Amino acid sequence: MERNYKIIFEAVLSILILIGLVILGLETIGFLVGIKNSTLYSYGFLDLLLGVLILIDFFLFKLRRENYGEIIFKNWFYIVAGIPIFFICFNIFQLYGDSLIIGLIGIIRIYALIKVLLLTSREVRRYPQKTKLDYATVILFLVLIIGSTLFLIVEKGVNPEVPNFESAIWYALVSMTTTGYGDIVPVTLLGQVIGVIFIFTGMAYVSLTTATLAYSFIDLFRQESQKAQEKSNNRFQKTSEKLNDSLKTHDEKIDKVLKRMEEIEKKMEGKK
Repeated sequence: MERNYKIIFEAVLSILILIGLVILGLETIGFLVGIKNSTLYSYGFLDLLLGVLILIDFFLFKLRRENYGEIIFKNWFYIVAGIPIFFICFNIFQLYGDSLIIGLIGIIRIYALIKVLLLTSREVRRYPQKTKLDYATVILFLVLIIGSTLFLIVEKGVNPEVPNFESAIWYALVSMTTTGYGDIVPVTLLGQVIGVIFIFTGMAYVSLTTATLAYSFIDLFRQESQKAQEKSNNRFQKTSEKLNDSLKTHDEKIDKVLKRMEEIEKKMEGKK
């Protein structure tokens, strides 16, 4: 039961880390092309949540041995990822104007979060690896990050509906989910091509995710059926062994009775 709780917790944590990495990548690019300070401020709260959950995962599931120093030394990235650097720098000290600090924070944060993600998602990645969903997720995020940047470059200045990087990200997300609010419409040919790529990428990913979920449920059902079959076979084998032992015991008793009867018959014949 504890192992199931661990898998569920680390699955949720892995998803949040993936979201955090995507937002962090988008904000890093957004800082170069222009991004609002309020966007960095909003990400700080997600950074704080990630830090708390990562530390809970570390102290609850990882730090359970006697040699604490060695474990902390080998898993130092847990401590780094557990410190909400973005929240401290931007939400508390509001260091929005120092590009060097932002760049260093982004690099360190991305590296630590990737290290934690690879460790926490080790058991969770079993089904996605079989169906190649992990590769598809990487492709989806790359299309989102690169496509949003290109969409901003080709649409900014000619499309009044795309004044900043946040609007380009919004258009990418809406297109990938095939929602189509219609509040942002590309006016350039390249922008329309990027929009088509967004749509087809989102549709393909949703289809693959659905197939992965179906496969995981079928595989779980198959495993449970095999376990039930093995238990049934074990019970049958134990019952069969008990019957064989019982038959042997009865045979031995019958042999003893027959031998006793032969002895009695011999004694009777001797008296005659």
